[in-house]
Amino acid sequence: MNRRQRKKQKVDHVQVLKDKWQALDFSSLKKINKPDVSQWTSKIKAFWMRLPRLHRRLLSVLIPLLVVLLLIPTKKNEPAQAIQAHQRIAVSVNTESLSEQPSSVQSEQAVETNWREYTVKKGDTLAQVFRKNQLSMADLNSLARIEGSDKPLSRIKQGQLIRFKFSPEGNLDILQIERGDQSIMFFRLSDGGFGRSK
Repeated sequence: MNRRQRKKQKVDHVQVLKDKWQALDFSSLKKINKPDVSQWTSKIKAFWMRLPRLHRRLLSVLIPLLVVLLLIPTKKNEPAQAIQAHQRIAVSVNTESLSEQPSSVQSEQAVETNWREYTVKKGDTLAQVFRKNQLSMADLNSLARIEGSDKPLSRIKQGQLIRFKFSPEGNLDILQIERGDQSIMFFRLSDGGFGRSK
C-alpha cells in the first residue's frame, strides 16, 4: 500500500512562547501577603504537641545530632592510583598437591620452569600452536570437546597470550588463554580428560 506522507508544518516555538508571555496580564495579580511568624510558630507547636511523647524525645536528640554531623567537615580522600586495565600482574599459583611437593625451594623452581608462554602470530591456528609447542593432538581434541559456546580455543587472535603448564612427566597439565580482561583456564582432570574454569 502506498500512503502519502504529509509534511510536518514547521512551528516556531520561540515565537509561540513570546506571544503567550505577552498575553499574560501581570497587573491583575495581587500581592501575596507573607504569613506572620507567630502563625508559623503556633502551627509548629500544635504539630509538636500532637506527636507522642517518645517521638518528641527521640526527635529532640536526633535533630541536633544530625545538624552537628552535617556541619563537621570531612577529610578529602586522596586519589587512589588506579591500576591500568591491561596491566599484567604476575601471580604465582602452586598447582601441586602437598604430597607432590618435595621442598619449598624445589617446588618454586618447578612452578617457574613448568610454565611456557606463546603469543599467537598472524595466521596461527590452535593446531599450529600445539605443534610448535610439541603438544599432543589428542589433548587438543579433548580440549575442543569441552571448549564451550564462546569458542575461546577456535577463535584465537594475533597477539593473544596462551600459557601452558606441564606436569613433571612433560604432559600438558593446564592451558590458559587470555581474552581481553578475562582469563580462561583448561586443566587436566584425574581421569585424563580436561575441565574448564569459566
